Amino acid sequence: MGFTSEDRCILVCEDDPAMTRIFQFLLRQQGIRNVPTTANGEQALALARKEKPNLILLDLMLPGKDGLSVLKELKEDEACRLIPVIVVSGKESQNQVQQAMAAGAIDYVIKPFEPMELGARIRSFLDSLSAESAPARPPSSGLGGIF
Repeated sequence: MGFTSEDRCILVCEDDPAMTRIFQFLLRQQGIRNVPTTANGEQALALARKEKPNLILLDLMLPGKDGLSVLKELKEDEACRLIPVIVVSGKESQNQVQQAMAAGAIDYVIKPFEPMELGARIRSFLDSLSAESAPARPPSSGLGGIF
């Protein structure tokens, strides 16, 4: 049996309270209720290790340990390295995007972003997780997948 959205945990690492509220709203729209948040890099690492989220939304500009350092540490940590990370940042240089992707991010979204687009990316990712965890379905009967 696949996971439902309510079973999901998405960690938000963002130091701008207004942006954090936008993320929480978008995630609630996707049915996600378990959304721990933090505004600094050290706490992001601690929460990732504790909560083992299904996904992390990570800003690069965090106080203390920056997001790129957090991403690198997550990917070096045996317990956290498989947690997917979407970087959401106001830094839009090609070099920054390449560094984040090379460090292990699965996607990079530039702020300001279109909320519907980010919501669609999150939904697509969650759907792929559900497909991976769902049991194999029998072949279609040829009736448009209804039966």
